[in-house]
Amino acid sequence: MKGEGHEQFIAQALTGDALVGLSAENRPVPRLAASWKVVPGGLDFTLRSDARFTDGSPVTAADVIWTLQAIEADPQASPTKRAALGDLKASGEGLRVRLRGSRPVARLLLELWRVPIAKAGHGDMGSGPFALQRSGTDWTFTARPGHFLHPQVPGLHFRLLPDEAGRLLALRKGWLTIGVPPPQPGLTPPSGMTEIVQPTLAQLIVWAGPGSTPGTLRSLAKWRAEAFPPALMGRAYAPAKGLWPMALGFREMEPAPGPEPCPAALELAYTAGDGVLERQLQALAVRAARDGVTLKLRPLEAGLFLDQLTKGRLALGVITNVFDPDPWSVLGYMEPGGDLNFTGWIDAGTPPLLAELGDPKSPAWKELQALWARHPAALPLLDLHSVVWVDRRLEIKPCALGIYLATPGAAGWRWRE
Repeated sequence: MKGEGHEQFIAQALTGDALVGLSAENRPVPRLAASWKVVPGGLDFTLRSDARFTDGSPVTAADVIWTLQAIEADPQASPTKRAALGDLKASGEGLRVRLRGSRPVARLLLELWRVPIAKAGHGDMGSGPFALQRSGTDWTFTARPGHFLHPQVPGLHFRLLPDEAGRLLALRKGWLTIGVPPPQPGLTPPSGMTEIVQPTLAQLIVWAGPGSTPGTLRSLAKWRAEAFPPALMGRAYAPAKGLWPMALGFREMEPAPGPEPCPAALELAYTAGDGVLERQLQALAVRAARDGVTLKLRPLEAGLFLDQLTKGRLALGVITNVFDPDPWSVLGYMEPGGDLNFTGWIDAGTPPLLAELGDPKSPAWKELQALWARHPAALPLLDLHSVVWVDRRLEIKPCALGIYLATPGAAGWRWRE
């Protein structure tokens, strides 16, 4: 319940079941809930009778209620999960769960997949299709017999190979079933593997702290188009356009023009130890220097960086964010307490527009985007694509969330031979 970040979400999707999953087509599908019904103010769920935690105990409404209350009460709970729940309240008994809140039902269904249900009193125990064992940097997930998703592969063994040359060698030697090739142009998979390129809704984003001037993000928007040529980035990255992901249906819109110049010196903080990110930011610094701006890169330990970012103490901070495949996911930038509202962004014009966003095609979206453009707190630099090499014998269905996160995800993979 406290884990945050893409790797943690993968582990949670494998070991935990949420009420609702998302299919590869980005539609809500049953997971822990066998069915649901739309009612005034929320949703009524009927849980599966065959769902079991790893200790064999059944999943009941009491576990759902406990999980949601624990996330709400724990200040260290995942910000993404807290934001997904909003003001949601749960009640029920047996296999019946009632969820009530102010959020539009269509949005709620598309966000509940991020909240796996834990056993009451045991926040580290899930009911997912795989059981996890950890040993150092090795993570082993073993298929659970009898799980309702019926996993067809016996398990997954994750290995951390941070060295790019070593990872590429392991892929070419056939030592890996699935692997992420280094972000280099011109790489092709070996004969026993195939390449899957997924246009995931991930972006490398710069957040501007309270002390930043509007001219800072406007300058970054100008630099990003020229700072990242394809010869540098390969197929996994492309310069972002606009302010919000265009893959979610938003039009291209830049920060509103203004008279404020960009300061002559900027400090950009990031998580230390990521060689690919460091190369990307160095390319951005080279482009800034052409306009006479010194972009100082400041690496920080991961925990310290996140602490400083969430407390609004960084002039500029950069992280990668994976959006949900629905337009409401950008509201994390703007809603009070939103998982992307690191700087405490607020605007008096926001609340009446938020109240009109029950429909993903509402005209209020354009007004909200224009309001954000007047003084945005964040700017995407790069759109990230998921490039993975997969053993040709393994049948995997790609999707915008990535190969692990959709339902049934890894539980639905099959060996051809």
